Amino acid sequence: MSADALTVETFTEYGIGMVFLIVRLYARLTTGGIRGLRLDDAFAVAGMIFWTMQTIIIYLLGLFGNNIGLDDKTAMLVPDSKMHDMILGSKLAFMNWIWYICYIWCLKGVLLCLYWKLTQGIWYRHLVTAAGGFCVVTWLACLLTHICLCAPVERNWQIKPYPGDNCTLRGPLYIVIAVFNVLSDLCIMLIPIPILAKLQVPLQRKLILVVMFSSGIFIMICTVLRAYYSLTSITNLPIALGWADRECFVAAIVVSLPGIKPLFRNSRWLGSSNQKNSKSPYYHGDGYNAFGSRASGKTKTFVTSRPRRSGNFELDSVLNTTKLSRDGSQEYILDSERVVSPAAGQPEQAAPQRDMAIRVTTEYTLEREQGTNSPSKRQEV
Repeated sequence: MSADALTVETFTEYGIGMVFLIVRLYARLTTGGIRGLRLDDAFAVAGMIFWTMQTIIIYLLGLFGNNIGLDDKTAMLVPDSKMHDMILGSKLAFMNWIWYICYIWCLKGVLLCLYWKLTQGIWYRHLVTAAGGFCVVTWLACLLTHICLCAPVERNWQIKPYPGDNCTLRGPLYIVIAVFNVLSDLCIMLIPIPILAKLQVPLQRKLILVVMFSSGIFIMICTVLRAYYSLTSITNLPIALGWADRECFVAAIVVSLPGIKPLFRNSRWLGSSNQKNSKSPYYHGDGYNAFGSRASGKTKTFVTSRPRRSGNFELDSVLNTTKLSRDGSQEYILDSERVVSPAAGQPEQAAPQRDMAIRVTTEYTLEREQGTNSPSKRQEV
């Protein structure tokens, strides 16, 4: 691949991928405002910064050159007039590995934060915690491998004499990143499988969610192809850079899809199963309602119980039932064993054993102000 072709492909894929990431950020801002932004948005913005720096460096590498592709003989033939530029280019190539690793793992953080919200109140959250810990360990392992592969660190941009293949070609690093990248992606992809299996939504909508949450397979394929083609043409830097940028491009699209979904909540295929109950145009930002749909009021996704033999998840409309009497308000609180009336302080009826279900909480309170009763409503998902 020529330098011009690499530049065109790099900036084209960068532009398209950034559009997806920006649209995702726009969706979050329109639904929740600045106060609705959460840790996953910080990961996304950090990823955008790392990808921008990586793209700029890819362009600069074509201008300055570097020590990749040299050997013991060709390194000694480099003229002194080019030494300064090649040293600078080699430093940029060294830093580009760091930006690439941080970018890929920031996008993993976006998905983990999403799954953390979706698994609130259910035991599947332990899977998210374990996957998050594994991602942190693999990120550190990749960074340490990159930094410690060639010591002292100054040899990474040394031109004369030739510092060795580990300092320039970095073959073992391709393998370490590919293995840890695929393993961490696989761990993340396994998290939503049990939730999607029990989710009670129309079949076509479930298929859309399955495709959306399993699209990490494309990232894994790009990771493997990148490692393979880079190692088979390890002295040809444009090939390695081209596949690295393709992987970044696919990862940006895959990670942005769940965040963009709320913009299509009124769609028959992509809308959430409880969109008819969501009348408020505001999004409080506490979590994704129905896998990324817009929520009304204070939103909280959790799992309670429902008398179903199948044990499937479904989106119910009401958890807490409130009764207004002549004398005031009387709220009935539902738990896993009984229904208690706070006014009487005694259990009213026993609740049957219940399986897991995702429910929407609606609370009504009656406030008295200057002799008038003013009911107010708060809805939680």
